[in-house]
Amino acid sequence: MDQFVPPVKDMMFALDQFIGLDRLSSIKGFDEIDKEFLESIYGSASEIASKVIAPTNVDGDRIGVSLEKGKVSVPRGYKEAYEEYISGGWPTLSCNPGYGGQGLPSLVSMPVNEMVMAANFSWAHLVLLTNSAIRAVDAHADPFLKNMFLKKLITGRYAGTMNLTEAQAGSDLSVLNTTAVPDGDHYKITGQKIFITWGEHDLSENIIHMVLARLPDAPDGVKGISLFLVPKYLVNEDLSLGERNSLEAASIEHKLGIHGCATCVMNFEDARGYLVGEMNQGLSCMFTMMNDARIGVACESVAIAERSYQQALTFAKDRVQGEAHGQKGRVTIIHHPDVRRMLLKMRSHIEIMRVLVYVNTLELDLAEEDQGHSKRADLLTPITKGWCSELCQEITSIGLQIHGGMGYVEETGAAQHFRDSRITTIYEGTTGIQANDLIGRKVIGDQGQELRKLIADISSEINTLDAHENRLQLIKESMIHSIAVVEKSLDYILQEQPNDPFLAGSVSYSFLMMMGTFMGGWIATRSASLAIINLKNTEDSEFYEAKLVSSTFFIEQSLPLVDAYSKSLMSGSVSTMTLTEDQF
Repeated sequence: MDQFVPPVKDMMFALDQFIGLDRLSSIKGFDEIDKEFLESIYGSASEIASKVIAPTNVDGDRIGVSLEKGKVSVPRGYKEAYEEYISGGWPTLSCNPGYGGQGLPSLVSMPVNEMVMAANFSWAHLVLLTNSAIRAVDAHADPFLKNMFLKKLITGRYAGTMNLTEAQAGSDLSVLNTTAVPDGDHYKITGQKIFITWGEHDLSENIIHMVLARLPDAPDGVKGISLFLVPKYLVNEDLSLGERNSLEAASIEHKLGIHGCATCVMNFEDARGYLVGEMNQGLSCMFTMMNDARIGVACESVAIAERSYQQALTFAKDRVQGEAHGQKGRVTIIHHPDVRRMLLKMRSHIEIMRVLVYVNTLELDLAEEDQGHSKRADLLTPITKGWCSELCQEITSIGLQIHGGMGYVEETGAAQHFRDSRITTIYEGTTGIQANDLIGRKVIGDQGQELRKLIADISSEINTLDAHENRLQLIKESMIHSIAVVEKSLDYILQEQPNDPFLAGSVSYSFLMMMGTFMGGWIATRSASLAIINLKNTEDSEFYEAKLVSSTFFIEQSLPLVDAYSKSLMSGSVSTMTLTEDQF
């Protein structure tokens, strides 16, 4: 069975070398963060992830969760892992210190989140969705609600959920039917929500449901949606738990993957709820959770891909099959060129995805003090979520392929990562939703201004690379070419979109994938440059040589996809929109 070793060294490369800890220390109040501090945090997090949480992964998948008379049963080890996680203070890292948090930047906690998600993806949803609920309560709730709920959410004594989706609505929240009727100082919430992650369990003392609902006489569509906090158990004035609220899990979904996670259908029948934020402003409040969760899904994608890679690498080093040039007798399959190609594709993409998630998270941290960073974060978020989750599908599929027939059977565990990963392109807005958001709101919406700034920043960095360094010459030339291709594609979209109402929707996927690959090229380029610098100044040559090779591999094997995606999107919408419905 596969073992999980958190990739702390590569995480530290991304933070210390690629981003630079000076960027973190520039955030107000965090000027004392240094390498030793982070290594201490991640060393401890690695212990709990690999030794406490990871051992619950197999039972989580094979035994799963069950529901009987409204009560969810969880696999063995879940409760103990949760208690150890919250007693260690891990949920508090990036939360408001006024309510029991440690107040660290989100970027500091993101590697910890990755470790936890890789250890047991199903279990991790419990603690990480609570983080998103915390952000919404902290940002939008009034002092009364914060005093009543926030501290116990932050410490993990209460868990949190997001209740958006309804059966008839799907991603179209404008037609949700859940109602909220005023009743004194609170509201009565009635309706049914589906796909509610960890909607019911007994791992925490209470569950705080963040529910979208419609007030009487509210405007139609998304402008008439409000956000409500609906606790599983009511809370008394002295903060002790009161009676059970009138809500329940009606059923749990039987899913392709994440079997160890209770995904519930939740019924609310005159349940007591409290308004969070302003009336009819629920969607904007919920987006505080959504944007946080979208970066979280990108991090999930890195985590599952990393777990799949580690298992495939172990198998490739152990599995003896066939002969190879220059080797005597039968060899392990890592000696076969095609297996090496697959492993390098997995590794190079994971390293780049990890950096992209961290860069986006940093922009969100900095956005709290600078509007320019807010715009950059908004632009990057759909790219990060969409591209990383799409790559996760490919990477976990490659991991299964490396196992051959042994990957297709369940006993090796490779199939679990393949199944679990499939949710990431659907969670928190499908790839199509991310792509439409990117091309519509984030690019066409401002006529490409923020994207042109991003391209200019990358172009400026590429132009300063040392052209006399032979190992960087090909990389620099490849990126200069890709910059020109992206600029040409942007010009095409802005020029043609006013004349073709179907253009944006038809080419949005290719545009998102082009931008993700382009950002990957930038990350690979800087990583290669840093590796060369460190090879001259460090004894840790194996790590940096491997970093240089994996970065170069991405430039050679994956960056050319920028051209392919560009050519695809510049074909326009005609072939996509020509067939009638009956012709399909």
